[in-house]
Amino acid sequence: MPMTPIAPAAAPTPASSEALSRGASGFPSPADDYREAPLDLHRHLVRRPASTFFMHLEGDAHRHAGLHHGDLLVIDRAISPRPGHWLVAVIDGELSVLRLERRQSRLYLAPSQPRLAALPFDPDDARLWGVICYVIHALPAEGEE
Repeated sequence: MPMTPIAPAAAPTPASSEALSRGASGFPSPADDYREAPLDLHRHLVRRPASTFFMHLEGDAHRHAGLHHGDLLVIDRAISPRPGHWLVAVIDGELSVLRLERRQSRLYLAPSQPRLAALPFDPDDARLWGVICYVIHALPAEGEE
């Protein structure tokens, strides 16, 4: 399943605290004590910037698992995979989305479609590209795809 890597956006520079704490007349507002910092999704979604990548998922092979065409995947290459994690792995030269499963005492890369065979997995497997940490997708309105 092909995926499209995307370049991370530069984090916006926050306004200085001095500019945020002054009212129109130049005096601090009492409400400034309760002001919250603006929401920074990058801060919430990226724990390790050097090892985190963003990709768009292409295709609907994983739709029944909640992964949709066009979803934004947040992938961390520094996380050690554990059973239950969704992974990006290189299979036959392409990046593929698979789930890591434990069956008896072995680990397998399991495709989301049960008719496809699971692949044995070793924790040092060179096919592992990264662990999917977050999936972001739009919720379509009725009648939209």
